Amino acid sequence: MKKGLIFSFFILLSFVGFSQILIKPQNPEVFAYSGDNQTQTLGKTTANPIRVLVLDENKNPIQNYEISFSIISYPQFSKGFQLTDKKVKTDENGIASTYLQIGDQEGEYTIMASSANDLDVDCLVYTVNARDKSWIFFLIAGLLGGISIFLYGMNILGKGMVSATGNKMRNLTSKFIKNRFSGFIAGFVLALLVQSNTAASVLTIGFVESGLVSFVQSLSMLLGAAVGTTITTQLIALNITDYALFIIAIGFGTVMFSRNNKFKYIGRAILGLGLLFMGMYVISETMAPLKNYTKFVEILIGLENPFIGIAVGFIFTMALNSTIAFIGIIITVSTQGFLSIEAAIPLILGSNMGNTLIPIIASLKAGREAQRAALANILFKFSAVLIFVWWIPELANLAKSFSPSRLSHVSDYEYFAETVPHQIANVHTFFNIGMAIVMLPLINVYAYLIKKILPDKKEKSPFELNYIDMAVNVSPALTLSLAKKEALRMGDKIKELVSLCLLPFIERNENVLKIWQALENEADFLQKNINKYLVTVSSQSVDEQQLNEAFQIMYIVKELEMIGDIVNTNLRHQAVKWLASDYSFSEEGKAELETIHLKALKQISRSMEVFAEFDKERAEHVRNKYKQYAELAESLEKSHYERLFTQNQQTLSSSEVHLELLGLLNSVNRHATNIARILVNWQKNKVKKSNKMN
Repeated sequence: MKKGLIFSFFILLSFVGFSQILIKPQNPEVFAYSGDNQTQTLGKTTANPIRVLVLDENKNPIQNYEISFSIISYPQFSKGFQLTDKKVKTDENGIASTYLQIGDQEGEYTIMASSANDLDVDCLVYTVNARDKSWIFFLIAGLLGGISIFLYGMNILGKGMVSATGNKMRNLTSKFIKNRFSGFIAGFVLALLVQSNTAASVLTIGFVESGLVSFVQSLSMLLGAAVGTTITTQLIALNITDYALFIIAIGFGTVMFSRNNKFKYIGRAILGLGLLFMGMYVISETMAPLKNYTKFVEILIGLENPFIGIAVGFIFTMALNSTIAFIGIIITVSTQGFLSIEAAIPLILGSNMGNTLIPIIASLKAGREAQRAALANILFKFSAVLIFVWWIPELANLAKSFSPSRLSHVSDYEYFAETVPHQIANVHTFFNIGMAIVMLPLINVYAYLIKKILPDKKEKSPFELNYIDMAVNVSPALTLSLAKKEALRMGDKIKELVSLCLLPFIERNENVLKIWQALENEADFLQKNINKYLVTVSSQSVDEQQLNEAFQIMYIVKELEMIGDIVNTNLRHQAVKWLASDYSFSEEGKAELETIHLKALKQISRSMEVFAEFDKERAEHVRNKYKQYAELAESLEKSHYERLFTQNQQTLSSSEVHLELLGLLNSVNRHATNIARILVNWQKNKVKKSNKMN
């Protein structure tokens, strides 16, 4: 009896003095290290084991402590699920683990871990989500669909706002901008209207190119446009997706039932806003399962590396062509609690850099001032990122102080879902306002540096030879190649001249006559120098084939020169009379002239392609086309006479000019075709001589 009491005392002492604690182990480098909240496809085993850590009262791990694992709930009708081990003893680290084999039904499995011998020790509950094999496909489809709705909504929103303002923004830009501050405001408003920093930057560069604003004025506009995008991101962060359908209904109703165009445009903007929020809702709901997907969350954790995050933000913004779109998407993703603000900040920095590529591309064919504005946009963003990247922790703390959590005792997911969307919008705002505060006072310094990097171009005279040089002796073969390149340049001038030949008659554009003269002068300059060059070459020791090729080039530039004379001499005479009269073509007559004009342009293009690289089939195609076009000209002339018989007043008054234009454009066709004929005949003679020699 006494021994029994002593034994019972020691048993009781063991429960009182040596209590055990079961906890879910954590590893900051491994997501879902404990095995809780995993996602796995049907029929597979969980990627991470379900782990239990057993500690004593001093928080030391206990070895050889037996844990019992059991499945306490599973999807209805599921079969084939099981635990690899139901009773496991802890290892030297105090950890006991098992795996779950997923069954054949989608849903949630609940596993309980408890002490195998002590019912007084609290148990732990784990959740594993089972998904069908095709869930990734549907997730991607839903994600792409949501992004498409989001981007389409943003596009409609921007177009609606621009349409509602009409040309007021363009007029405001030219009249309102007096200094850097008014330029900043203009850029801010422009970005609000077009709903894209990239589009606002491209428009600003266009304003510079058209002379509406100067290069220096454009710098403050670019800074204002960057800040203007922050309003939309703040709106997105409000996450009012529950009202998306209501907003869509208002917008649709306004578009459908309003008779006033301005209200229709406003309705489109509202409709776009609703679609934007609907896209956000689809993205958010589609991505909800990913919060339990180990690999995805590990990727997001990796974004806390600033250089990886910046690269990802840069690339995706370039692909989407919109900073607002990308930041809107990461705000939406963050509503599921995926992202910490530390991981989001590099994405924001990269996104602000990624919107600089399209403006650069847009400026490539523009003037020097526009190219400088595009370069300034890059320097602003890259230098700002270079400053902010070293202050990411401080920036994160600042964002957290502006958007603290109102909830207590919540999980990381709930905390991130509540706070990070607003923190992302705030960081984007801090970045762009900070950039503006630093850069605005330094605009003149930036302008000076950029002008040093991109100095004024030396204006190239149109009366210069690009390829041939009279003073340089080269081999005859190379000489002919260079002369051919200059002849192709002349062909481009003549084609441009012909492309403009109807403007005085269709649009009554008087200024184009000066352009005709300039192009004709340039073509004459090229013909004169090409011929001079080829005559000089021909007087040297060249073989018969090279001599024939030189003559061929001379014949071709002669045909081109004759086309130029048709436009700038014959057509000019008619254009001057036409502009002095009040005549006009009938709609049928106008369409006929535009048809034969297009055929003439095509024939010139085909002939110059054959000249650039001879192809017998293409050359024959040119000759066949001329026959068709000649028949077409005859048919159009007949159609014109038929209208004359109907006493159409417009046709009667413009008849002389109409017939003259038809005839002259048909002559252009003939001279263009002669180029192909020359090349075909020269090639035939070349083949004949080659056969005789053999």
